[in-house]
Amino acid sequence: MNRPYRILMLGMRSIVVGDIEIHALTDGRLQLPSSFFPGLQGKRSAPSTVPVVVGAFLIRTGGRTVLVDAGFGPRPTGEPHLPQHSKEQLHPVVSAVEAEHTGGLPAALAEAGVAREDIDTVVLTHLHADHIGWVAPNGEPYFPNAEVRYGAPDWAAFVEPAGRHDRGRVALEALRAQGKLRPLLDGETVAPGVIVRHAPGHTPGHYVLEAADQDRRAVLIGDVFQIPEQMADPTIGAASDVDPRQAELTRRRWLGEVVGTGTIVAAAHFPDEPFFRLAADLTVEPVTAVAAS
Repeated sequence: MNRPYRILMLGMRSIVVGDIEIHALTDGRLQLPSSFFPGLQGKRSAPSTVPVVVGAFLIRTGGRTVLVDAGFGPRPTGEPHLPQHSKEQLHPVVSAVEAEHTGGLPAALAEAGVAREDIDTVVLTHLHADHIGWVAPNGEPYFPNAEVRYGAPDWAAFVEPAGRHDRGRVALEALRAQGKLRPLLDGETVAPGVIVRHAPGHTPGHYVLEAADQDRRAVLIGDVFQIPEQMADPTIGAASDVDPRQAELTRRRWLGEVVGTGTIVAAAHFPDEPFFRLAADLTVEPVTAVAAS
């Protein structure tokens, strides 16, 4: 007989769902102008800048160690700390971000007790710069024992058009040349209890991960929702959405799947609590406030 279902806090930023551990990690933080999120400006409570976490997740399940997303990567001092795709959308850096405010993923992994050699799979929810940075800086795989998985439509959207010295292109092409890169398939099981589902709009190859055990589940939502306000108003977009209309449809689809269901949502960019439930009235219930059962 299976043990009772558990959602337990292992720390401020970790949960257990059945036998699956999920740890929220941070590569850094930045501030974006509210204009980066079309539809947010004009809201009475809308701030002039919006704090965003550059997040990732670590999953341990069935003897596997999976990293979901890989931050900005190491960043030279003085370089603007805004994703390249954002700069292309003509949304300038609000303020120069100090180098120590990004590039923190290795320290976060160490704090979780994980060496880079321990990771056997890296799943990239999509190929924007703030999600791929540590996979192969300067073309050298940072996680030597890991296969890197990605959404194939993003290759044509971001890698092929990039200049040949673009850091993301250099990294991903190096992984491909070494046989360490493989596309995801919709509905595929990437680790015990963890499947991926295609969720396009933000990018054409964007994927969401579902971790399910003992009849419960957590959803790692990627960039379907980038700020909490999008859950209450899915018409609020992001300048980095490749297909804004499809991105809104995808937000509405996932709201329909998680609202009032008890599903835990894991949001990589939210600045405060990364794990929460959404009640039927869209009230956000942090998992820390939910009694373990």
